[in-house]
Amino acid sequence: MSYCTTCHQRLWQLKQTLEHNLAFTQAGSVELCILAYNDTETYQYLREHYAEYIADGRLRVLDWRDEKAFADGSTWSCGYVKHLAHLMGRGDVLFNLDADNFIDDELHKALLSLQPNELLITLQSEWRDDGRSGRIGVHRSMYGKARYRDKGRGDDGDFISQCISQGARVQQIRCAMTPIDNER
Repeated sequence: MSYCTTCHQRLWQLKQTLEHNLAFTQAGSVELCILAYNDTETYQYLREHYAEYIADGRLRVLDWRDEKAFADGSTWSCGYVKHLAHLMGRGDVLFNLDADNFIDDELHKALLSLQPNELLITLQSEWRDDGRSGRIGVHRSMYGKARYRDKGRGDDGDFISQCISQGARVQQIRCAMTPIDNER
């Protein structure tokens, strides 16, 4: 299983979630993939402080820099960057876990038993403007049919719609741990 995380100048959040989330990794079966996208500090920080996790494969880190212009004219597209992070994952299950999110026991257990035709998302009734709505898991075989695309703020909805159109059955799960506030 691969927890796929993007980080763009949010090391301050990652520092609050990383130790907790690494406790759910297991060499050879559960990894945390972190894509440092046009980020000036995350890659180096992780290489300096988490070399043991990188060496045994529990933590995968990639520094990615480009000057891409996105569909909405911005310098950041969640869908494009999440896609790059998902490409890093080697697990049978890929789960979008933003830098401000925590893994919890219920989520981890649900992902370990996720079937190829299932899509795991946060309960829609719990969606708030705090980062929990981007928690989406899919089996690798489904990700080959549907993927994150450059859709601006509609990236998660687009991805969910693609999966459903490919026959995915939606399984909803509560967000047991509140994400880190996006304001410092």
